[in-house]
Amino acid sequence: MAPHHHRTRVTLALVAALVLATLLVAACSAQASGGSLGGAVSGDGASASAAAGDGSAAAAAGAKAAAGDDWSRVLAALAYMRADVPTKPVVVLLGGSAARESTVSDKSWRGQIVAKGGPATLAWNMGSTNRTMAQNVAIVENLPQGVDALVYIGVNLGAFTSAEKTAQTIKLPPAPATVSLQQFHKYTDRVLSKTKKQALVRAWLADRYPVYKRNFATSASVLERLIKVCKDRGYTPVLLELPRHSSVIGSPLSAPTTKYRNKCKQLAAKYKVKWVPQLASLPSRDFYDLWHLVKPGREVWQTKLSVKTAALLKLYGYDGGGS
Repeated sequence: MAPHHHRTRVTLALVAALVLATLLVAACSAQASGGSLGGAVSGDGASASAAAGDGSAAAAAGAKAAAGDDWSRVLAALAYMRADVPTKPVVVLLGGSAARESTVSDKSWRGQIVAKGGPATLAWNMGSTNRTMAQNVAIVENLPQGVDALVYIGVNLGAFTSAEKTAQTIKLPPAPATVSLQQFHKYTDRVLSKTKKQALVRAWLADRYPVYKRNFATSASVLERLIKVCKDRGYTPVLLELPRHSSVIGSPLSAPTTKYRNKCKQLAAKYKVKWVPQLASLPSRDFYDLWHLVKPGREVWQTKLSVKTAALLKLYGYDGGGS
C-alpha cells in the first residue's frame, strides 16, 4: 500500500472515531434529564438515537421538532390556572425530561391520587426538556396565589449542572379553554442495551461530571431559593428524587449522587420540608437509558407517586374543594 493511502485511511479512521465519541458525549449530556446548560432546549431523543445507532433519521428529526411541546404545555397550564383560580388542591411536579417521563398522564395521575385515598386535585406533570432550577423558580412565581399547592421539586444529577443564577421571565400565552392532560412522551417501549447504558455512564463521567462540579454550588443555591419562594407564596415544597437506573449506574456515579442527596437532606432539615428519595428500584427494562422511564416503568412509578401524594395531601390538610 502506498504511504499516502495508508495515511489517508488512518486519518479517516481517526475522524470517524472522533465523530462517534462526540455523539456519545452529546447523548449523555442530553440524558441528564434536563437542566443541563442554561435551559437551552435540545432534542435529547434525537441525539440519543444517533449515538446509540438505534433510530432512523426521520424519527430523530421528529423527536427534535417536538422538543418544545412539553414547555408549551407547562405555559398553557399556568395560564389556565391563572385565569380560573383552582379551588381544588394543586399538585405540581417540576423537573427535566426525567420528570416528564415519570408519569403516564395527568388524567390517570389525578385518578390514582383519589383511588389511593387522596382528594380530587389538579395534578400537573410540569417536567420539560433541559429544565433548570431557575426556570422552576419562574414557574412557581407564576402559579396562582391563594391555592393549596403541593410542589414536587424533582432532583437528580442533571438538576445540578446549570450555571443559571436568576429566574427567567416567563411570558404566559392567552389562557386556553382547556389543557391536554396527556404530557408529551419521547420514550415508549424500546430501551438501550446494557452495553450502551454503561457507555453513557462513562460518557457522563468524562463530559458532564466536570460541569456538575463547576455548577453544583450555583444550582444548590437556586434550589434553596426555590424552596423559599414556595414557602413565601404559601405552597408546600417537597424534594423528590427522580428515577435513576441504579443497577447500571452503580458505584461510578456514587460520589456525585451522594453529594446532591446530602444537599437535599440538609435543605429539607433546614426548611422543615420533606425529602423523598427513590420511590422504587426498577429493572433495566423500565429505563430507556439511565434516567428516562419507558411505559412499563412510568406506570409503576406513577402508582408509587400517587400513594405518596395522597399521604402528603392528608398530612398537610389539603382535603379538596368544590371544583
